[in-house]
Amino acid sequence: MKNYITITLLVIVAVLLTAFYTTEEEITTEIPSVTIKTLEGKSINSKALVNRGEPTLLVFWATCCAPCRKELSTISKVYAQWKNETGINVVGVSVDLPKYAGGVASFVATNNWDFDIYLDVERNLMHKMKAMSTPHSFLINKEGKIVWDKQGFISGDEKNIIKKIKELM
Repeated sequence: MKNYITITLLVIVAVLLTAFYTTEEEITTEIPSVTIKTLEGKSINSKALVNRGEPTLLVFWATCCAPCRKELSTISKVYAQWKNETGINVVGVSVDLPKYAGGVASFVATNNWDFDIYLDVERNLMHKMKAMSTPHSFLINKEGKIVWDKQGFISGDEKNIIKKIKELM
Protein backbone atom coordinates (compact mmCIF):
# COMPACT_ATOMS: atom_id res chain seq x y z
CA MET A 1 0.00 0.00 0.00
CA LYS A 2 2.86 2.40 0.86
CA ASN A 3 4.44 1.74 -2.55
CA TYR A 4 1.17 2.54 -4.31
CA ILE A 5 0.82 5.86 -2.42
CA THR A 6 4.48 6.74 -3.07
CA ILE A 7 4.20 6.00 -6.79
CA THR A 8 0.93 7.95 -7.02
CA LEU A 9 2.50 10.95 -5.29
CA LEU A 10 5.54 10.80 -7.59
CA VAL A 11 3.29 10.72 -10.65
CA ILE A 12 1.30 13.71 -9.37
CA VAL A 13 4.49 15.68 -8.68
CA ALA A 14 5.85 14.81 -12.14
CA VAL A 15 2.61 15.94 -13.80
CA LEU A 16 2.60 19.21 -11.84
CA LEU A 17 6.25 19.91 -12.66
CA THR A 18 5.63 19.25 -16.33
CA ALA A 19 2.58 21.51 -16.34
CA PHE A 20 4.49 24.48 -14.93
CA TYR A 21 7.86 23.94 -16.59
CA THR A 22 8.58 26.14 -19.61
CA THR A 23 11.25 24.97 -21.99
CA GLU A 24 13.52 27.27 -23.98
CA GLU A 25 11.75 26.12 -27.15
CA GLU A 26 8.44 27.46 -25.82
CA ILE A 27 10.02 30.81 -24.89
CA THR A 28 11.63 31.39 -28.27
CA THR A 29 8.61 31.01 -30.52
CA GLU A 30 8.01 33.14 -33.57
CA ILE A 31 5.33 35.75 -33.95
CA PRO A 32 2.14 34.00 -35.15
CA SER A 33 0.61 34.61 -38.55
CA VAL A 34 -2.55 36.71 -38.13
CA THR A 35 -4.20 39.39 -40.27
CA ILE A 36 -4.10 42.85 -38.70
CA LYS A 37 -4.65 46.34 -40.13
CA THR A 38 -2.54 49.40 -40.79
CA LEU A 39 -3.87 52.74 -39.58
CA GLU A 40 -5.05 53.31 -43.16
CA GLY A 41 -7.18 50.12 -42.99
CA LYS A 42 -4.98 47.92 -45.20
CA SER A 43 -4.76 44.27 -44.15
CA ILE A 44 -1.31 42.83 -43.50
CA ASN A 45 0.10 39.64 -42.04
CA SER A 46 1.52 40.05 -38.54
CA LYS A 47 4.73 38.30 -39.64
CA ALA A 48 5.51 41.49 -41.62
CA LEU A 49 5.92 43.36 -38.31
CA VAL A 50 9.27 41.70 -37.74
CA ASN A 51 12.24 42.88 -39.79
CA ARG A 52 14.67 40.00 -40.16
CA GLY A 53 18.13 41.24 -39.34
CA GLU A 54 16.92 43.82 -36.80
CA PRO A 55 15.46 43.29 -33.33
CA THR A 56 11.84 44.33 -32.83
CA LEU A 57 10.04 45.56 -29.73
CA LEU A 58 6.33 44.86 -30.16
CA VAL A 59 4.00 46.56 -27.66
CA PHE A 60 0.29 45.79 -27.31
CA TRP A 61 -1.49 48.90 -26.10
CA ALA A 62 -4.82 50.78 -26.02
CA THR A 63 -5.66 54.49 -26.00
CA CYS A 64 -7.62 54.11 -22.74
CA CYS A 65 -4.64 52.52 -20.94
CA ALA A 66 -2.58 55.05 -18.95
CA PRO A 67 0.47 52.76 -18.51
CA CYS A 68 0.37 52.06 -22.27
CA ARG A 69 0.43 55.76 -23.11
CA LYS A 70 3.27 56.27 -20.61
CA GLU A 71 5.33 53.41 -22.05
CA LEU A 72 4.96 54.44 -25.68
CA SER A 73 5.51 58.13 -24.92
CA THR A 74 8.66 57.26 -22.95
CA ILE A 75 9.92 55.02 -25.74
CA SER A 76 9.11 57.74 -28.28
CA LYS A 77 11.48 60.12 -26.49
CA VAL A 78 14.40 57.69 -26.76
CA TYR A 79 13.47 55.84 -29.95
CA ALA A 80 15.86 57.71 -32.27
CA GLN A 81 18.75 57.02 -29.89
CA TRP A 82 17.76 53.35 -29.47
CA LYS A 83 17.40 52.93 -33.25
CA ASN A 84 20.81 54.50 -33.83
CA GLU A 85 22.51 52.36 -31.17
CA THR A 86 20.81 49.01 -31.80
CA GLY A 87 18.76 49.11 -35.00
CA ILE A 88 15.65 48.30 -32.93
CA ASN A 89 12.32 48.44 -34.71
CA VAL A 90 9.52 49.51 -32.34
CA VAL A 91 5.99 48.47 -33.29
CA GLY A 92 2.85 49.41 -31.41
CA VAL A 93 -0.23 47.22 -31.86
CA SER A 94 -3.40 48.91 -30.72
CA VAL A 95 -6.05 46.59 -29.34
CA ASP A 96 -8.69 49.31 -29.10
CA LEU A 97 -12.20 48.06 -29.77
CA PRO A 98 -13.59 48.69 -33.27
CA LYS A 99 -15.70 51.66 -32.13
CA TYR A 100 -12.52 53.42 -30.87
CA ALA A 101 -10.08 52.25 -33.54
CA GLY A 102 -10.93 55.19 -35.79
CA GLY A 103 -9.35 57.56 -33.29
CA VAL A 104 -6.03 55.72 -33.00
CA ALA A 105 -4.34 57.48 -35.94
CA SER A 106 -5.10 60.96 -34.59
CA PHE A 107 -4.06 59.85 -31.09
CA VAL A 108 -0.69 58.67 -32.47
CA ALA A 109 -0.24 61.89 -34.45
CA THR A 110 -1.07 64.05 -31.42
CA ASN A 111 1.58 62.19 -29.41
CA ASN A 112 4.15 62.44 -32.22
CA TRP A 113 5.00 58.75 -32.06
CA ASP A 114 7.29 58.04 -34.99
CA PHE A 115 7.28 54.25 -34.91
CA ASP A 116 4.85 51.96 -36.74
CA ILE A 117 1.39 51.46 -35.27
CA TYR A 118 -1.07 48.76 -36.31
CA LEU A 119 -4.58 47.73 -35.29
CA ASP A 120 -5.62 44.39 -33.82
CA VAL A 121 -9.25 45.26 -33.07
CA GLU A 122 -10.32 41.62 -32.90
CA ARG A 123 -7.33 40.95 -30.62
CA ASN A 124 -6.42 37.82 -32.58
CA LEU A 125 -2.69 38.53 -32.50
CA MET A 126 -2.84 39.54 -28.85
CA HIS A 127 -4.57 36.28 -27.90
CA LYS A 128 -2.27 34.09 -30.01
CA MET A 129 0.73 35.69 -28.31
CA LYS A 130 -0.92 35.08 -24.92
CA ALA A 131 -0.86 38.74 -23.93
CA MET A 132 -3.58 39.02 -21.31
CA SER A 133 -3.41 42.74 -20.57
CA THR A 134 -1.96 45.99 -21.83
CA PRO A 135 0.69 47.10 -22.08
CA HIS A 136 2.42 43.87 -22.93
CA SER A 137 5.78 44.11 -24.67
CA PHE A 138 7.64 41.42 -26.59
CA LEU A 139 11.27 41.57 -27.66
CA ILE A 140 11.94 39.70 -30.89
CA ASN A 141 15.53 38.98 -31.94
CA LYS A 142 17.14 39.41 -35.37
CA GLU A 143 16.10 35.89 -36.33
CA GLY A 144 12.45 36.57 -35.57
CA LYS A 145 12.26 34.64 -32.30
CA ILE A 146 10.47 36.01 -29.23
CA VAL A 147 13.16 36.14 -26.56
CA TRP A 148 11.61 38.22 -23.77
CA ASP A 149 8.31 39.73 -22.72
CA LYS A 150 6.93 41.87 -19.94
CA GLN A 151 3.54 43.07 -18.77
CA GLY A 152 2.84 46.54 -17.47
CA PHE A 153 4.98 49.65 -17.36
CA ILE A 154 6.31 51.88 -14.62
CA SER A 155 8.76 54.76 -14.96
CA GLY A 156 12.26 53.39 -15.32
CA ASP A 157 11.22 50.23 -17.20
CA GLU A 158 12.72 51.75 -20.34
CA LYS A 159 16.19 51.19 -18.81
CA ASN A 160 15.51 47.48 -18.49
CA ILE A 161 14.06 47.35 -22.01
CA ILE A 162 17.16 48.91 -23.61
CA LYS A 163 19.36 46.62 -21.50
CA LYS A 164 17.51 43.60 -22.91
CA ILE A 165 17.78 45.00 -26.44
CA LYS A 166 21.54 45.51 -26.06
CA GLU A 167 21.91 41.93 -24.82
CA LEU A 168 20.81 40.85 -28.29
CA MET A 169 23.71 42.68 -29.93
